[in-house]
Amino acid sequence: MYRNLLFIVVFIFLNACANKQNIVVVYKDYTEQKSKEFDSRVMKAFTYSHFNQYKEARDEFLALFKDYNVTNFLENAYLLTLVNQLDKADELNELARAYLNQSDSLKRLSILYDLQNLNLKRAEKYVKELLAKKNNDPRDFEIYGDILVAKNDLRNAIKYYELAYKHFQSEDLLLKIVGIYANLNQVKNIKILLENFKKSNGCTLKTCILLAQIYSNEKNIKALKELYLNLYQLSHNKDFILAIIELLISQNHKQEALEFALKYDVKDNVKIFLYENLKQFDEAKKLSLKIYERDGNKEYLLRTAILEFEEANFKKQITAEKIAQIVKKFEEGIDEDADALYLNYYGYLLIDYDLDIKKGMKFVELALEKEPNNFYYIDSLAWGYYKLGKCKEAWELLQKTFDDKEFVESEESKKHIKAIRGCLKDDFR
Repeated sequence: MYRNLLFIVVFIFLNACANKQNIVVVYKDYTEQKSKEFDSRVMKAFTYSHFNQYKEARDEFLALFKDYNVTNFLENAYLLTLVNQLDKADELNELARAYLNQSDSLKRLSILYDLQNLNLKRAEKYVKELLAKKNNDPRDFEIYGDILVAKNDLRNAIKYYELAYKHFQSEDLLLKIVGIYANLNQVKNIKILLENFKKSNGCTLKTCILLAQIYSNEKNIKALKELYLNLYQLSHNKDFILAIIELLISQNHKQEALEFALKYDVKDNVKIFLYENLKQFDEAKKLSLKIYERDGNKEYLLRTAILEFEEANFKKQITAEKIAQIVKKFEEGIDEDADALYLNYYGYLLIDYDLDIKKGMKFVELALEKEPNNFYYIDSLAWGYYKLGKCKEAWELLQKTFDDKEFVESEESKKHIKAIRGCLKDDFR
């Protein structure tokens, strides 16, 4: 169930790595190198890096190293090359090898180079040399974890990642650990780790999206709702509010869902849907008409017509005058390019109320051209044939809907089946 967490973690981790540009200290003793030209070149290198001109920055740092023999410049050039996958990686690796015993940073970069080139034996040799110093540097534990992952030794890799995490709780390292836990199907450990990180560091997009997936699978609605709200406050992405609304609807908390929709001003379609579900037809009609008057989008005039009919039907206030008002709105808004839903709805209205059966059937046929397998539309057309007294044609059509047990059990379907069966019996008397 949680195996797909691994792919999410890998994707997040790769993106995080692509953005790491930690340039190391430039030189040890400024007074020894002090000169106008030197200052200018150093600033030039950092300026290139600041503006993401990584190749130019690397070349300037490499030139500085060759001119002044300061290993910090080599570290910068090597780091920029490996992180940004630039050329000259082999050349820089050869240059670095002469200084590995002088610079732990260059040794770590050489390990990264070896990892990228799958020279795991040499990478492991270098990292063990770093670990032997017993500095408890979390970077060394993490690098060894990376090597063990490359060797597919996940159970030992997790030990070194956890050692690193005790010293430095970075989110990138957290996600590496989560990735291994996901691969080992240790969901409980993933949850504990993510919740503890959130408690200490607050909600982040990466951590809390992973937590949300876990809460969703657990159907922990309360925790999921709180998490989505945190994610919205962090990102201002209204998709998280829509996710809360969907949760509330699934729990039949429609009034609370509407309050969220209004408070955070979500899409008008969502508000209309919620108003309609709560039988607040006046509010739904007002909003739908407002959109139609503002944008001239006839779909919202058709929606208003449907809402008027649904309200009248709900209140048992259907009159000839009310039907005429509804028909007028449909006539103003409908055409053959309208959505199949509206074509069928208007067509069925004309058929069911004997207003213009043949015209109604034409609209239903247009709907069926768009959605030929829609049982509701097939049923509407069958009802049209029944109204015209063509019971055999009506029954042949209606039989196509019998495969959908849920549809056949609906009150509307039962009514039509009973009426058309009765009509057929009359034909054979």
